[in-house]
Order: sequence, then structure tokens, then C-alpha cells
Amino acid sequence: MKILKRILIGLVAVIALVVVIVKVSFNSKLNQTFAKPELQIHEDVIKADVELGKRLYSVRSGCIDCHGADLSGALIMEDPAMGNIHGANIAPYKLKDWSDEDIARAIRYGVHKDGRSLRFMPSFDFEGLSKGDLAAMIAYLRSVPAVEKESHQNTFGPIAHVLSVTGQMPIMFPAAVIDQSKGFVEKPAEGPTFEFGKYLASSCVGCHRHDYTGGKIQGGDPAWPPAADIRLGNFAAYNQESFKQMVMTGKSPVTGNMLRPPMPVHLLKQLNETETQALWAFLSTLK
Repeated sequence: MKILKRILIGLVAVIALVVVIVKVSFNSKLNQTFAKPELQIHEDVIKADVELGKRLYSVRSGCIDCHGADLSGALIMEDPAMGNIHGANIAPYKLKDWSDEDIARAIRYGVHKDGRSLRFMPSFDFEGLSKGDLAAMIAYLRSVPAVEKESHQNTFGPIAHVLSVTGQMPIMFPAAVIDQSKGFVEKPAEGPTFEFGKYLASSCVGCHRHDYTGGKIQGGDPAWPPAADIRLGNFAAYNQESFKQMVMTGKSPVTGNMLRPPMPVHLLKQLNETETQALWAFLSTLK
């Protein structure tokens, strides 16, 4: 019994030490600061296409799912282990003191205007945006009504802490994993082409990975299923028509089942003909 008691005491001590280490490391990451490179985007924002920015926000980039239709913030996750997480209010009421450069760095690099990393922001999904598209998104954020509401105070659970400090949850501190030395990509002409499809698919890498093979979604809700392999050249069930039907209905021709959350089926259904054809032109070549 004495030996068992000593073992239990030892285990409790080890667990307590791990908890302290994780907490200290997490707090250190909260306070870490990052460079704020100049992006010279203000003039681009002035002449940007606001309607394109709205489409980027509402459909192509999926910002609406975290920040809401009115941009004031939406619930992302409620899970005791992961936390109570909401998107921030990014309507003009909260961004009035942010320059276009500040907003651009937040979207592209995950860097807050105070130099620290944003939390739970998938900035790596926006590394593939052209400068013009990023400017259009900012122009749209500037154009909407100001919703006078404070951002929700997020809390992060023990699993989120552990995954963050062990590098398994890059979405928590995106500024720590994004390469600021990368320049902007050149956006191809919008059309039903391989090039435009590849450009559109760059926003899928957060879940489906850079090679589009899918797998466990890093930093996601533990209840989420793995992201699918979307290299459609591997699946005989897909042709251009069946892919279009999947986009329109949210039903997989491979499994016969509806696509599962967190796949944003509601956004897929809003893709237009050009976007759908372009994605097929790209994804169908991947094996």
C-alpha cells in the first residue's frame, strides 16, 4: 500500500508539473511579438472591387462562418476540452483604429496590430491570396455597417493548451508558423481553368493540407471527422458532372452520403459555374 501511495503521489506531482509547464509555455506564446512588415496596400484598397471583397468574405474564403454575416463575430466551438471560441467583431466599429496595413497583416500573417499573434485565426488559408484580392476583402470590411458590440472573450481548454504548445494546433498562433518572406502570388484571370482552380483551392489547405490528401484537422474540434482526400483524379466516381452535383447538393458520389461538418456545404452551394468548373479543372488532375 505504501508503494502504491508513493506512486500515486509521484504521478500527481508529475501531472502538476506538466500543467505548470504547459501553462507557462502557452502564456509565453500569448505574449510573443512578431515583425510587422510593410505591405503597401492602402492605394490598392482605395481602388478595390468591394463586391469581389464581399464574395471573398462570404463564399470563397469562408470568413463568414467565424465572423458572421454582419461581421460582429460568431460561435466557432463550444467544447470543454478545446474551449469556448468565437470569431472577433471585425466590423468598422472594432477596426476604426486599424490601418489598412494592420488589417492586411492580420489576415495574411496572423499578426495583431499590437504585434502579437492572433488566436485561432487560419491565416495560412489566406497566404495564397493575391494583393488585389486581399485589398478587395479589406475594402469590403470597411464598407459594412458598424456593429457596436465587443468581441467575445474566448477561453481555451486544457487540450487546446497542450496541442498549442506541442505544435499540433497551428491555428492557435498562426503568426508563429507563417513565413513572412513570401511575396504575393499573381492571381490568374477568373475563368474555368486549371490556373484559377489552383488559386481557389489554396484556401482549402487548412483542412485538406497543401497536398490535398486530407487527414486529421489540426486544431479542430475533436468530434470532427478527418478531412477527405480531394485529389479527385484518384476517384473514378468523379467526373465533371458528378463533381458539379456534389457541389450543388453536398452529397458525395463516392460514399453516397452527405458531406460532413466542418465541410462548409452551405458555401459550396454558392459557388458559381466558373468557380465550380475551375476547381474541377484543377482537382481532377491531382493523384
